[in-house]
Amino acid sequence: MPRHRLRDAMWASLYARLRAIPGIWKKNPEPLRRFIEAVVYVLRTGVAWEDLPERFGKPNSVYRRFRRWSQQGIWDALFTAGVPEDALATVMVDATITKAQRFASGARGGGEEDLGRSRGGLTSKIHTLVDHRGRPLCYLLTPGQAADCRHAETLLEGVSFAYLIGDRAYDTDALRAWCAEHGVEAVIPAKRNRKVPIPHDRVRYRTRHRIENLFGRVKDYTRITLRKDKTSRSYAGFISLAFALVNTAVGQRSGAE
Repeated sequence: MPRHRLRDAMWASLYARLRAIPGIWKKNPEPLRRFIEAVVYVLRTGVAWEDLPERFGKPNSVYRRFRRWSQQGIWDALFTAGVPEDALATVMVDATITKAQRFASGARGGGEEDLGRSRGGLTSKIHTLVDHRGRPLCYLLTPGQAADCRHAETLLEGVSFAYLIGDRAYDTDALRAWCAEHGVEAVIPAKRNRKVPIPHDRVRYRTRHRIENLFGRVKDYTRITLRKDKTSRSYAGFISLAFALVNTAVGQRSGAE
């Protein structure tokens, strides 16, 4: 099997979700699979659309379809359809910064497009909520200089759980008050400048590496690590596809165990 061709089990799982999404042509699965594999190829390798191999079809046609799916939220629907539905006892929250290339700026309309300037130059930040196994549940895209703690409550709204794990960046009185109000135990180390340190469950906190592992896997996709998209909508399309692939792979591994 070619390296950049989806495994049959992976494709079967993705296709089952795609069939439930309205508004896309899916009567013939082979052209649809070729399109998905073309986008996955760009996601993994980071190549420009013009450099797509001929076997995937006309690069401009593939790009325009990818862009249309991004604007219609189809990539987001593909991701959310694979979000685990089992009861949550523990969730973890964290964010990772990605580097934006110089040609990612300058989108039409002059919008911010979730690009910000920090010491690393132009960056974006992916705020993510995951379950106890490190499977992404939802995410939020912001400029790179945005503080992690300010967007935590947005990710947590509507999710039911008992324990929240986060690093010291989430040690704020506001977030701890939110946890207390919702009956959630905050497993968050106290900042070193707190006058009265707040204890946390050190044993449970050891599992926090799973969200770091997720970021490591997602950044194997070059198009995520190096943002080349001018609009946050297109960049979010790649993120949603990457998270959909991760959740599918984790689910297949657990099913085989």
